[in-house]
Amino acid sequence: MSLMNKIKEIVSNPISVSYKEKKDYSKLDMIVLNPIFLFLFVIFITWSAWDVSRPQTSSPADAALSNAMMYFERGDFDNAILQLESVVEDHSRTSAAIHAKFYIGRTAFINGNNDKAMVLLSESASKLKYPTLKTEAYIMLGQLDSDTEKAMKLFDKAAKNALSENEITYISILKAKRLVSDNNKAKAVEILNSLDVENSQYKELFEEVYGTALTLN
Repeated sequence: MSLMNKIKEIVSNPISVSYKEKKDYSKLDMIVLNPIFLFLFVIFITWSAWDVSRPQTSSPADAALSNAMMYFERGDFDNAILQLESVVEDHSRTSAAIHAKFYIGRTAFINGNNDKAMVLLSESASKLKYPTLKTEAYIMLGQLDSDTEKAMKLFDKAAKNALSENEITYISILKAKRLVSDNNKAKAVEILNSLDVENSQYKELFEEVYGTALTLN
């Protein structure tokens, strides 16, 4: 018998067990006792045991990011930004640096430093790990972009990463608000009319944007 045929025979025949005749094997027995299945199962168990037992240590970049966020929690924003900038400089191309850029960009957005916010959020938005942060980043970018068409696409990306209908409602109101500022009454009202905000926390914002839209010619 050739080597190839021997291999085929081994793979196609289940391993024998002392308490059962092969003719009595069920379909499940044929699968579970297959040598290939058992081999892969052993590898999986071995890898799982190693993964659980190995030390769960943070990288220097992650540790530096955590340290920077502690300053935010204390209300020491100046030192927080300095620490975040160090993460970006010292640990470039890491996930920690991407998230540091996001937090610096968000702070710049809050402070009205729109040019800096636009650059940092544009560099980090698509690379962020968490949908909540992605949503927030795209919302800010949608508000910052001077091109209305691009802004609408950014709001759509924010909605795509949103984790709740409430967030999507908020994003839709912001889209309408942007269209109102661009004097596009018809499209803004169309979006607003599609929303159900009766029990939404954004009802007041909705009414404000709707009222402004109705004043347009």
